[in-house]
Amino acid sequence: MNIVWTIRAAAVTAATILISTTAAAQDERRQTLELTLAGAVQRAVERNPDLAIVRLETDVEAARVGEARGAYAPVFSTVFGRSRNVTPPTNLFTGDTGVDVKDWFSTTGVRQRMPWGAGTWSISWDAARTTTNSLISSVDPNLQSGIEVAFSQPLLRDRTIDASRQQIIIARRNHDNSELRLREAAVQTVAAVKRAYWAFKATLANVGVQQRSLDLAQELARQNKIRADAGQIPPLDLVQAEVEVAQRRENLIQARTTAEDAEDRLRKLIMDPADLSFWALRLEPVDEPVDLSALPDTDAAVAKALEGRFDLARAAHDLENAKTNVDFLGNQRLPDVRLEASYRGSGLGGTEFLRTGVFPGIVTGTRDRGFGDALGQAFTPDYPTWSVGVTVSYALGHSYEEASHARAEVERRQAAQRIASLRLDAAEAVRQAARQVRSTAERVEAARAGATLAEQRHADEQRRYEVGLSTTFLVTQAQRDLLQAQVNLLQATLDQQSAVVSFEAVQQAPPAGTASGGVRDADVVLLPTPMPRGIFRTGAGQ
Repeated sequence: MNIVWTIRAAAVTAATILISTTAAAQDERRQTLELTLAGAVQRAVERNPDLAIVRLETDVEAARVGEARGAYAPVFSTVFGRSRNVTPPTNLFTGDTGVDVKDWFSTTGVRQRMPWGAGTWSISWDAARTTTNSLISSVDPNLQSGIEVAFSQPLLRDRTIDASRQQIIIARRNHDNSELRLREAAVQTVAAVKRAYWAFKATLANVGVQQRSLDLAQELARQNKIRADAGQIPPLDLVQAEVEVAQRRENLIQARTTAEDAEDRLRKLIMDPADLSFWALRLEPVDEPVDLSALPDTDAAVAKALEGRFDLARAAHDLENAKTNVDFLGNQRLPDVRLEASYRGSGLGGTEFLRTGVFPGIVTGTRDRGFGDALGQAFTPDYPTWSVGVTVSYALGHSYEEASHARAEVERRQAAQRIASLRLDAAEAVRQAARQVRSTAERVEAARAGATLAEQRHADEQRRYEVGLSTTFLVTQAQRDLLQAQVNLLQATLDQQSAVVSFEAVQQAPPAGTASGGVRDADVVLLPTPMPRGIFRTGAGQ
C-alpha cells in the first residue's frame, strides 16, 4: 500500500511540475504592463465600450432636442404647373367649339410656427398666365399675381403650452438625464475597475501564499526523505508529506488559474476592443492597498447621497416631465379658440380688349400691361381681400383630453412615489455599505492577528519537529492552519477594499444593474407646420 501511494504521489508531482514549468515559461515570454489603480481607471474611462455606449446616448438625446426644435423651422414650399380645361358649348357665348382655358401657374411661400404663443404665420406669392377662347373674355392672355399674408394665434388651448413646446421641454430634460446617466455609468465603471484591480491583486497574493505553502511542504518532504532513508521515521510519514506536496501543488495551479481569470476581468474593463494585442500583455498591479484611516460617518454619507445621487436627480427630471405632461394635457381640455387673420393683394395684367357698343361689344383696340404691372398692383390696395375673426371648437362630454389628463396625473403621482422609494433605497444602500466598511476593518484586524499567531505556531511546531518532539502530521496541520490564516487575511483585505470602493460609489450612484428612474418618454413626433389661410364665409368668393 505504501508503494502504491508513493507511485501515485510521484506521478502527480511530475505532472504538476511539468504544467507549472510550462506556465512559468509562457509568463516569462509575455510582455508586462505595470498598472497603477489610477492608470486602470483612466484606461477604462477612455476605452470601455459599455461606457462609450452610454456616452453616445447623450449624442442621441442631443439629436432629439434638435428634432424637437425642428418644429419651429421655417417651411418653404413651391408649386409650378400647367392645366387645361375644355368645356363643351352650352350657351350662346361659348361658340361652336366650347371654351378652352389654358393655365400656367405657380405658388411660392414660407410658413413658420412661432416658438412663443404657438402662433403660425405664412406669406406666399402666386402668379398665373391664362389664355382662353371665350367670346366674353376681356383679357387674353390674362396675367395675375397676388401676395398673401396670414396669421393664426390660439387664445386658450395651446397658448401657454402646445405639443411642440412640450416635446422640446421633455427632450431637453431627457438630454440632461442622459448626461446624468453617463456620470452614473462612469462612477459604476470606475467602481468595477477598482474592485477588479484589488481582486486581481489579491489573487496574485494568493498565488504567492500558495507557493510559499508548497515550498514548506516540499521542505518537509525533503527532510522526511532524509529521515526515512536513515530509518528514523516510518515510510508512511514520507508518503504523507509527498501527498501534501501534491495537494499544495494542485492548490497553486488553481490559484494561478483564478489569478488569470481575475486578470482577464480587469483587462476586459480597461482595454480597447480593437487592440487585440492587449490580450497578450501580462498586467502587473503595482499599487498596494491603503489601510483605512477612519471609519465612515454614516449620517453624513446618507445626507450626501440624498442630495447628490445621480439616479435621484434623474428621477426628479422624470417627475418634472410628468408635470409637464399634466400641464400640457390640462391645457388641451380648454376650448380651441383661435384668432385668424389674412390679407391678400391682387394684381392683373395682360392684353385687355377695348370694346364699344352693346354687350358683348366690338373690339376696337387692345391695351397691354406686363407682368411687372400685375406684380406691382398686388402691393397696392386696388384689389384687397382680407378677413379677421375667431374660431371656436370644444368637445362636449367626456373627451379624450379629459381621460389623457387623468392618466397623466396618475403618472405624476407615480413619479413622486418613485422618488420617495429611491430615497429609501439610497439611504439603506449607504448605511449597508458603511456597515460593510466597519465590519471588514474589524475582520482585517482579526485576520491579521490570526495570521500572526498561526505563523508563530508553525515556527514553534517546526522547531519541535527538528528536535524530534513533533510529528509530520502536526507540522502539516500547522502549515495548513498558516495557509488558511493567510488566505483569510487576503480575503478580508480584499473585502475591505471592495467595501470602501462600494461605499464611495453608492453615495453617487446605485450599484450597476440596479433599475432606477422612470420610463423614458416617447420619441419626438414630427409636427407639421399648419398653413393659416384666414376665415371666409362659406360660399363667399375670395
